[in-house]
Amino acid sequence: MNPRHAAALALVGWYLMVPIMNQYGKIQDAPLAEWAHVDSFDTATECRDAAHQLIALQGKDKPPVAAVLGFQCIESDDPRLKETK
Repeated sequence: MNPRHAAALALVGWYLMVPIMNQYGKIQDAPLAEWAHVDSFDTATECRDAAHQLIALQGKDKPPVAAVLGFQCIESDDPRLKETK
């Protein structure tokens, strides 16, 4: 791998994002830029592991099921993060 490519890849992180919900617990149709940013990670694997931990906590803390199951791990440089309605 070209050293410049490796450096560029090292700058990309991952965001754990969940959709926003209305007051009735229904997922709103909103651009990714408006989703809730839960946490940041160095790798996609770390992000997915954290999302699965959130799902596992459902029985204890009872977060909104639709939001937890609607998680997405998104690269920090994803252009959809800059889009708005």
